[in-house]
Amino acid sequence: MIRFKLRKSKIIILKVTVYKKSIFSCEIDRAFKAPILGDATRFLNGYLCQPPIIGFENDENWGLLDGIRYPIIQGNFFIKAHRVFKDQIIEKNDNRFWKWELTNFTSPYLFFAYRAIGSWRVQKLSHRKISVLYSYSYFSKNLLCHPINWLFVKIQLKGMMNKALIGIKTQAESNKDFYYSN
Repeated sequence: MIRFKLRKSKIIILKVTVYKKSIFSCEIDRAFKAPILGDATRFLNGYLCQPPIIGFENDENWGLLDGIRYPIIQGNFFIKAHRVFKDQIIEKNDNRFWKWELTNFTSPYLFFAYRAIGSWRVQKLSHRKISVLYSYSYFSKNLLCHPINWLFVKIQLKGMMNKALIGIKTQAESNKDFYYSN
């Protein structure tokens, strides 16, 4: 979905969003915690031209409201390992939803975006049957970057989210301890 919004300053905001749905077979708290408190290196492990996340820096308060972490991507033939962006939790409603923001993109392959918002919503359908809605919205830097942003979100990010959802579901349904305890 592409949305154009005019603000008072008459700046057009170009946003591209993708949604993914799934059903998890676990308790609601496991489905809620898995994407944020789970080991993201197991489900953000690369897709097409996206190198995998190999770790995080400054993540002491991750899992708390306003918690921050800096994902590190694996280097490859074209780029060296580095922080890719700042990841910050901006909303949290226990056993209902998370919302987090990606800013300060430092990776050259994300030149077209200045911000992204991710969200994770869970709803109990029945005993050990949880509905999950996972979404990301990327905001284009300008009108010229918008077609590249659209392609990235609809092809690259959508594929990464499909792959991540499988890993998140595996962690949620495993009953193993999460990486973070917050």
